[in-house]
Amino acid sequence: MWFIAFRRGPEFDTDDRPLAARVQGATTDRMPTNTDLRDGERHDITIRQVSLRPLEIEGTTVHRLLVEDENGEQFPILTAPGSDTLVQLKTGDPYRVTDLLGADPPGDTDPDTTCPSCGSALRPGQAIDAVDEAVLRAAEELGIAEAFGIVDARTVIARLRTDKREVDDWEPMTSGSELAVPDFVCDACGRDVPGHLATDGEIHAAEGQMDRSVDNAAPAMESPATTTDSIGLATGGAKDAENFRENVAAGYTPQPEAISDEGLFYDYYFETGESSGADADALFAPRYATAISDHPLTGETEHYLSVGLDSTLSAADFERPRLDLVAVLDVSGSMDSPFDQYYYDEHGRKRETEADSTTKIEAATRSLCALTEQLRPEDRLGVVLYNNRAHVAKPLRDVASTNMVAIRQHVREVAAGGGTNLADGFEAAWDMLADGETTTDVERRVVFMTDMMPNTGATGERTLTRLFADAADRGIHTTFVGMGLDANADLADALSGIRGANHYFVHSAAEFERRLGAEFDYMVTPLVYDLELELGGAEIAAVHGSPTAEDATGRLMHVETLFPSAKEDGEARGGVVLVRLDGAPADGEVDLVASWTERDGSDHSERATVTLSSEPEQFDHDGIRKAVVLSRYARELRSWAREVHQRATGGEGVDDWLLPDQRGEHERESIPLAVSDDWAARFADLRAALRREREAVGDDDLQQEVTLLARLLEGSAESRNGVSK
Repeated sequence: MWFIAFRRGPEFDTDDRPLAARVQGATTDRMPTNTDLRDGERHDITIRQVSLRPLEIEGTTVHRLLVEDENGEQFPILTAPGSDTLVQLKTGDPYRVTDLLGADPPGDTDPDTTCPSCGSALRPGQAIDAVDEAVLRAAEELGIAEAFGIVDARTVIARLRTDKREVDDWEPMTSGSELAVPDFVCDACGRDVPGHLATDGEIHAAEGQMDRSVDNAAPAMESPATTTDSIGLATGGAKDAENFRENVAAGYTPQPEAISDEGLFYDYYFETGESSGADADALFAPRYATAISDHPLTGETEHYLSVGLDSTLSAADFERPRLDLVAVLDVSGSMDSPFDQYYYDEHGRKRETEADSTTKIEAATRSLCALTEQLRPEDRLGVVLYNNRAHVAKPLRDVASTNMVAIRQHVREVAAGGGTNLADGFEAAWDMLADGETTTDVERRVVFMTDMMPNTGATGERTLTRLFADAADRGIHTTFVGMGLDANADLADALSGIRGANHYFVHSAAEFERRLGAEFDYMVTPLVYDLELELGGAEIAAVHGSPTAEDATGRLMHVETLFPSAKEDGEARGGVVLVRLDGAPADGEVDLVASWTERDGSDHSERATVTLSSEPEQFDHDGIRKAVVLSRYARELRSWAREVHQRATGGEGVDDWLLPDQRGEHERESIPLAVSDDWAARFADLRAALRREREAVGDDDLQQEVTLLARLLEGSAESRNGVSK
């Protein structure tokens, strides 16, 4: 059985007219036929298969198709080895062939030219000489004497459907190079000869034989559930801490930013407190609570203020807007590395992919297919592939008229290879969305599937942040889906703090599919922008739970975006921003002024006053208590991870040895799990404190953090015993 590169093509109504009439009725241009084939040129042509014949050429299989054009004229097509394999052609069915390479049979030699290798006469080079030599030998064996077609890596064959009007508008990613036809060919010794050598008798055979490669081959490469009448809100930025947990479980020291406060908070549900009732017309309903507590490791007394992120929007009234969504898939070389390992080991060497390993590209394509399952008929989808360059694989089109089954099949077959030009990938997506408009009813969003390791084009964090921020200013928002243990948490953290942005780390494609079914509508629908909280009478020491926490200055806190989140038993998932105060005012009162803008463009503000307790271990409710314990936990883990990374990349003295092809600034190498005795002692105390808080707030989910600390203590014991991963 033989298979060929195939995609479903434009759809046509059932029609009894001849093929030529039906096809010409769909376009104003005459469809090329057999007589239009020109050597070295690409053609789009409509055919029916008449017969199929395989030929074995020195261990390589070449297939000859005898086909019929729209005028009933028959001609042969040969297939180059390595053409993509998808679906078997059916004899008699109509197909549209795109980028069929026209070829003439090999011509006669020119007695005025001489091969510098063997002295034989040469013949002018042709298109067939730029394809696999087996195709040339097949043409000779078949005795083809007229123009014919060649199916190579660029060619796409699409069956013309007669039952539906769905469109498969996928365009495969190729190298973009033109066909490299040699000037001359020596059939005697097989050498390709440049024109200036064919007549130069001074050239010697020792110069060697040129490579007969194909220069234009493709590079290797549910509505959300809720148990209450209203929905909660959560900040943008990180939406989990799985990358941190999975690294520890695998025996690696995670990147510090892999455990951001907002990502950790989103793994939990928080009591938000009572409504202040200040702005009844607003969608966002901030709630305030206070706490005073002694840090379990330092004994220092800390004062906290929390902003509970609640809303007045009922779950029944929530409706996500129509989506103009462009999925941007990273198909660079690092995406072909194992999903559960680092692309670079601790010595900076690339790891070999094991045969049974799930690669990042496999997880990414599966996740992207799962994401497309969440789209509605009125949504529009586009797809961009990028490595060292960007390629629009699927233009923006409504789902209702798109053959989504075929598109998902194409996505699954994408291969990885090459560099990583993340900026080019985003700019291609921006171009696709630029003519639209983001409104209350329409969301323009780019979803990146990537390990966040740009190494070509614009790679500087500031430059990339400005690029994404400029698009956000024009209403084009971004979701990052990080792939693999070595996904760059630093860059993801920086970019997802931009207006309308968020990011997820995929630790299991199956888990990501389940998560999409539960919260896709929420993840693509920002509701509140530019939340600011100004404090009177108190200074801010730190902000926990916002990707723009570092923007806090003195008495002002800023949060770029709030997304809807699920509620469970009245508690909001990730529904808190925690402010650690620099001491407490003498009278214990803090005046608050909150202001924000909602998705419909309306501006809101409200004032409130809260009173801080003067007695330690006082919490207004369990929501702020849980936020306090989690923020302390995350702070300790970030400090530990940062110390290990600095020690691993530091050392004494200067290493000024320059190596070729070193890692780029965003490519991370693995660092084995390392826990010093000092940190082991702190983690033991922190684990005991977590156990007490788990019982106090009645949240068994905190056990996962107790378990992670136990793994770190095991890592300490392994370090002392000289055991390494």
